[in-house]
Amino acid sequence: MMRYIRMYMGSEDGAPGLTLYEIDATGWVHRQVQIHADGSRFSPEDILMRRPVNTDYMAIHAASEEIDKREFEMLWAEVNDGRAFCERIPDPGQAWEGWMEHREAPKELRWIPTGHAIPGAGWMKVPGFVRLYLRADDDDQPWAAQRDVFLERSIHWRALEHSHAA
Repeated sequence: MMRYIRMYMGSEDGAPGLTLYEIDATGWVHRQVQIHADGSRFSPEDILMRRPVNTDYMAIHAASEEIDKREFEMLWAEVNDGRAFCERIPDPGQAWEGWMEHREAPKELRWIPTGHAIPGAGWMKVPGFVRLYLRADDDDQPWAAQRDVFLERSIHWRALEHSHAA
């Protein structure tokens, strides 16, 4: 079960801002965005946060509040399409498959826009994204893919065939 935190704290330069967190039951942040006057910074494009947080402490902090999933998703939707990762996809409104270069073995990805069927067995959501999936056989691989997105590893895309609207 995920928990959602809205924190009213400024960015690193002290400007006023808002940070949204989606956190799993063990304290790992899956989605995070900092929203401030100059724009938004997302994890993992701009922020790589690979450590658990104390969600209970965050929820009672004077500058934060716990919100429900519906409110989080509404706020997320306002800024999500402007994230830097979307510039790395030929057309974010279309379904794509591709592979990301990696020294051990290429990582197979799928970008599945809203309204299209999500991939079946063997595919896991990359933390930080709602529509990016990785073919994986263990829970560590999607987190590694998140790190590779942060490192801006090359992704080779092609239109996904047989992508049907859900």
